[in-house]
Amino acid sequence: MARSALPALRAMVAKRLQERYHLTQQQVARRLGVTQASVSNYARKTRGMMVNLESDTTVAKAADAIARELASDRPDAREALKSMTEVLDYIRFNKMMCLLHSDLEPGFQVEGCFACEGTFSGKDFDRLKVLTAS
Repeated sequence: MARSALPALRAMVAKRLQERYHLTQQQVARRLGVTQASVSNYARKTRGMMVNLESDTTVAKAADAIARELASDRPDAREALKSMTEVLDYIRFNKMMCLLHSDLEPGFQVEGCFACEGTFSGKDFDRLKVLTAS
């Protein structure tokens, strides 16, 4: 998650902050809590591209909401982090990383694997539903 899904989500939010809210790479970096070099790598697609999360409408809407929060006059970094954590839980629970995992380890049987569920089986994503409702 830390090497693939989190950078992909950050790249999505960074792109929105730059394109929709016209923030500089430095401003984006400060708001995301990463370096300017990381934001540059997201923009050049050399980081955060191991998995494409844009195709999932829930993740895309959540990235929109997180970017909106971080672009506000008084961004709440804790709220944005909480939202990002919720999105990462959603990604894990919905086994969105299985395809990447099978590509990285071709011999690993992803069918029947419950590693990503962990303590999330039955997790309710009400907060994420509210976040993506707009």
